[in-house]
Amino acid sequence: MGRISENKKYKQRKALGEGLFILSLLFLLLGLMVLAWGVWPGATDSKQLTLPAGTLPGAPEGTDYGSQAEYTLTLDWPTWLRKGEAGVLQATLVETEGTALPARDAQIVLIEPVIPGLSLDPPGLVQTNLAAGQDLAESWSIGTTADGDFAGKVYLSFGFYDEEAEELVAVPVAVVDVELTISSLWGLDSQLSLWFGLVGLVLWGALFILGRTVQGVGK
Repeated sequence: MGRISENKKYKQRKALGEGLFILSLLFLLLGLMVLAWGVWPGATDSKQLTLPAGTLPGAPEGTDYGSQAEYTLTLDWPTWLRKGEAGVLQATLVETEGTALPARDAQIVLIEPVIPGLSLDPPGLVQTNLAAGQDLAESWSIGTTADGDFAGKVYLSFGFYDEEAEELVAVPVAVVDVELTISSLWGLDSQLSLWFGLVGLVLWGALFILGRTVQGVGK
C-alpha cells in the first residue's frame, strides 16, 4: 500500500514537473519574441534631388528669381519605428563645387516638413541663409506616441525679398513625399517590450528550475 502511494506521488510530481517545463518553454518563446521585436532594427529611406542653378521654374512671371548655385538635396527618414522610439528626419543641402553664379547673393532657404498626425520638433518652417560654399543640415525629431501609417511631405523653397512689397517671396523648389509606420506590440512601446521580454526570460528560468526541483524531490 505504501509503495502504491509513493508511486502515485511520484507520478503526480512528474506530471507537475512536465507541466512546469511546458509552461517555462511558453514563457521562453514569448520572451524571445517580444525581445526580438524590441531590438529589431528600424527601416529607413532616403531621397536625393539635384536642384540646378539659374531661374526657378516656379518663379512669379516677370521675375528672375533663381538658384544661386546647383545644390543636392538629400532627405533621410525612418520608414518603420516602434511606438515610443526616437525618430529623426534629416535634410541636407550641399552646393556643387564650381556652380555658384557670379556675384551671387546669399541663398535664403525655407524648409518645412509636414506629417499629419505626428509632431515634429522643431515645429513649423525653418529659414536659413546660405552663403557661397555653405551647406545646410537640418533635423527634426519625430514624435512616436501614436501608432499607425503616416504620410507627409517635405517642402523646400527659396526666398527672395521683394523691395516694393517689402516682403519675402517664397518660390517652391522641391516637394518630397515621406511615409512611415509606427507600430506597437499588443499596445506596448519599445521600452515596455524590452522589459516584458526580460520578465519572460526570468520566468522561464524560474519555472525550469522549479520543474527540475519538483521532479527531483523524493527520488
